Amino acid sequence: MSRKENLEKTRRWTTKEISGKITESKKALFTLQQEKILGKLKNVAQIRSLKREIARLKTILDEKISQELVKQG
Repeated sequence: MSRKENLEKTRRWTTKEISGKITESKKALFTLQQEKILGKLKNVAQIRSLKREIARLKTILDEKISQELVKQG
């Protein structure tokens, strides 16, 4: 699945689903960082990739929240 398709799919999620995915990704990031410190992590690029994924999810969440606020006001 391409990144564009993945983003379109993510934009259809609810705010709760996106928040849950952010929390899950942050936990995974913490685990990867711990593995890096311990010297167990072979592919350190995973950390950068996961940080970017979290940023994308936060951006989509902010978009959804602002859309909801516009609809209310």
